[in-house]
Amino acid sequence: MLKSLMAQEARSAPQVLRSQAQRWQQEANSIRQLVAGRPTVVLLGRGSSGNVCTFASYLFAMQSGRQPVEFRPWLSTQDLPVADWQDAVVYAFSYSGQSTDIAASAEWLRARGALVVAVSEADSPDAHLLKAAHHRIHLGCGPEQAVPATKSVIAQLFVAAALAGYDIVAAAQETAASLLQIDADGIPAQLATFLDGARTVTWLARGPSCGGALDAALKLQESVGIPAFGYSTAEYLHGPIAAASPADRVVIFSGTDEPMASKQAVSAALLARAVPFICLGCNHLPEAQLALPFPQARWARTALLAYIAQLTCATLAERSGINPDVHPALHKVTQTH
Repeated sequence: MLKSLMAQEARSAPQVLRSQAQRWQQEANSIRQLVAGRPTVVLLGRGSSGNVCTFASYLFAMQSGRQPVEFRPWLSTQDLPVADWQDAVVYAFSYSGQSTDIAASAEWLRARGALVVAVSEADSPDAHLLKAAHHRIHLGCGPEQAVPATKSVIAQLFVAAALAGYDIVAAAQETAASLLQIDADGIPAQLATFLDGARTVTWLARGPSCGGALDAALKLQESVGIPAFGYSTAEYLHGPIAAASPADRVVIFSGTDEPMASKQAVSAALLARAVPFICLGCNHLPEAQLALPFPQARWARTALLAYIAQLTCATLAERSGINPDVHPALHKVTQTH
């Protein structure tokens, strides 16, 4: 059994889903009623929370037909033309609530008429983001001490889905069961063995799970120090694949009922370049796949990718003698301006 805080906190995600999903659904439904007259959705987040925003951008678009704005905090530092944001609702994601650039962006948007909703674990009214918010959804996932975000990412994915208009309660129960089965089946340990010794690791996915691929790459960078990247399968074929070699590893994530054309194209290209790869949940190359127990809701499957990556990274770190909970160049709360 892995001993790191990162692994312990990741493994508490199923219980967080089971205990909090009903409340998240109720609070999200109330907020959706409040913002019904604001068709523009703005998403704010950095790091893992930013990857949740990428996931959320797909879900809001699929529900409304309108692509949300993934706001760039740098813009709030510039002398921009006056703009009216009264038609906008801002969903600002920050586990700590203390990310200064996210709070500053929320304040900037609020001053221009936007309604701000914070998604955070923060309780103190002095938290930077809560000061800027009109409303808050409390994650309720409890303390998270390791630098790499784990259970808070899973929690934010489900809150984002509820805010986008999805029914998350049944999906949370199914996903919790899937996560426990994945751990029991040793999927993270098997993937860690495949990735061990890689020069770089690339994670590929489609649709909402692109956010999960980005976060999987971030976890490898934070916890093990392996150069890692996240792409959509189509984007990968538009150039990045040219840098792949037999020294690298590629992980392809897919729901088994998704179209396989782009994944088959990537698989063929990787085989031609002799790049080792493995499929999580794919069914077109049984000899290079790890089967997964999927929840019925396709959007919820992104949580499986996030969870697998978290425990895989914790496993790789332990095998390498690395403490994934701390990093000499990183802090749990990152304050940028």
